[in-house]
Amino acid sequence: MKSRLLLSFVIALITNLNLLAQQAPELVLTLLSNDKIADVNIDQENYIKYVGKITDLTKSEFKDISENQKVAILLISHKTNKPTIEFYSNPKISAEKESKYLKELDNISVENTKLVDFPILITLNEKNGDISTDFKELVLPDERINSEYENADLKKKYELNKVWAAKIVLPVLSAYETMVDEKFTGVKNFGKLVTNTNFDQNQNSSKLTSNNPDFWRANLEMSIGNQLIPITKIFVLISQGEFDHANKYLEMVQLFSSKSISNDYLKELSRRISSFNKQLNSEIEKGIVQHDKANYDKAISVYNSILDIYPNSAWANYELFYSQNALDLKNGKIKAGDRTDWDNAKIKIFKCNPLYNMDVRASNGREGYLLFRRQEISGLFKTKEEQLKDVFKYADIAMDLGVYDFAAQLFWFSTTFDKGNEKALFKFLFCVEQLGVTNLKNEFKGDFEKEFKKIEEKKTKEMKESKIYKSFKNG
Repeated sequence: MKSRLLLSFVIALITNLNLLAQQAPELVLTLLSNDKIADVNIDQENYIKYVGKITDLTKSEFKDISENQKVAILLISHKTNKPTIEFYSNPKISAEKESKYLKELDNISVENTKLVDFPILITLNEKNGDISTDFKELVLPDERINSEYENADLKKKYELNKVWAAKIVLPVLSAYETMVDEKFTGVKNFGKLVTNTNFDQNQNSSKLTSNNPDFWRANLEMSIGNQLIPITKIFVLISQGEFDHANKYLEMVQLFSSKSISNDYLKELSRRISSFNKQLNSEIEKGIVQHDKANYDKAISVYNSILDIYPNSAWANYELFYSQNALDLKNGKIKAGDRTDWDNAKIKIFKCNPLYNMDVRASNGREGYLLFRRQEISGLFKTKEEQLKDVFKYADIAMDLGVYDFAAQLFWFSTTFDKGNEKALFKFLFCVEQLGVTNLKNEFKGDFEKEFKKIEEKKTKEMKESKIYKSFKNG
């Protein structure tokens, strides 16, 4: 449905322009940036008429220019108010002619967008398509956004990502969710919830997603490869500044996401997070340098400065604990072997990243086993051939660690993409049950009480038969 709507929009524009192209100069209209979301972002019929008026005016005003005269008009439609218009010409057109055109353009009745900015570029006599050479001052919207982001400091990047998720991505994703057929109740209800949530304020991301029956039902209702629902969860986390947590989902979801609008946003997020983490890691390493010199006070100061900007960094929180612990040992405030500080610190660290693969303390067999399981994560995804098996193993580890939402998402991937894995569905439903979503199993056949008990018994057996568990028991 979405593809047909977009296609009809483009065909209508091309048809309109072809009629105009019978006359010189040659006019080309390019849909920029987010043109793929036309079906939720604009009233297509009215917008085509609006663009038609603009192209008619442009052809009329510049019908007598020479073949060597090039013109570019960047027009960005907004949700409210008049569009932003930038005019470029090479050679430079007279100020009088430019002013006259812009004045008449300003008189055309505005067609606003529904959700986000919609930019188009109109060029005249731009036959080679090299706008960067012919219009050196013209910077396209995506280029501006990318440049602003790359040149921003860590604090600015943090804010830009949150705003982008809350103001741009989530409104678009939820619009696609709310426009589905009524029979897809999970998708529609989840989309309505996202649409009506103010992500500028602090929100409980787990309540919106992991503990929400509609979220899990929506996962079941989507076609294979369309990861709109888990991608929406990722951007909910980003909107709340939970980048570390979101990144764990990003790493997995992008393995299974096919071409779609939501996947385009996922690719852009991957680029943004990579840039953010590169800068973040560079700052953390400055603290590590001070720690290695035994300048623990200075190291602590570095980490606190980072956490003032980005409080949800698991690594920065861990290094802060490590340096504070070293300083307390040095000053005699604690004794070697005292793990009280770690027991307090890990609550924050694992909240930032529930799958952080560092655990300092193990005082009994169960803790030792979970420490071992956490460290096993680093051994996964070494070869592409083992990817599906590793997804299941990763989910199994997450389940042991009590990270049931992440485990459930991965078990669902295993269920849908690894058809021979019969265990995945029961483990998926088991994890969802632990999250308080108890009615989803009704969509499937099976003796779930029996199956869930078998899962619990097998997990307990695996733990108790592990060497690390026995080493504590025998010690």
